[in-house]
Amino acid sequence: MIRSISHVLAAFFSNASDFKRQWNQEDSRTGPDNRLPRRWEGQWISQTNGHHGALRCLLTQNSPTDYAATFHAVYAGVLRVCYSVPLRGQANGETLKLEGDADLGRLAGGNYHYNGEATARAFRCTYQCKYDRGTFEMLPAPRSIQDGLTAENAKIAKENKE
Repeated sequence: MIRSISHVLAAFFSNASDFKRQWNQEDSRTGPDNRLPRRWEGQWISQTNGHHGALRCLLTQNSPTDYAATFHAVYAGVLRVCYSVPLRGQANGETLKLEGDADLGRLAGGNYHYNGEATARAFRCTYQCKYDRGTFEMLPAPRSIQDGLTAENAKIAKENKE
């Protein structure tokens, strides 16, 4: 019960409007040789308690090995939380291996560790903190509204509507 209340309070202190503004900007590519999409969408799933929800991510390359992943997660179907995670990246062929840590604050569970990989077709990541562990599974978001949705992304997008 206390953990659920903490997630509610954390949602009040996140900045979803800034994320939405950045999400709606012209899509671009990122990563080694600009092979990776910048915008991703999918879901997060807790392996600890089974909770899950819609997830969006903006992946930005800041230097050859430094990246930032800004996440917009939906919790309990209605709460939206936004946060950024600095990631170290290492290209290995078509795959970008990513790893990083972020302190999301006491209300959200404290220090989180992230480990994952991205290709042009999928971005998968695990997360772990003192109270929770789970996975992020995302696909490239449509490059523009005119592109529409793929069959795989249609269900994810429905959950992520604002």
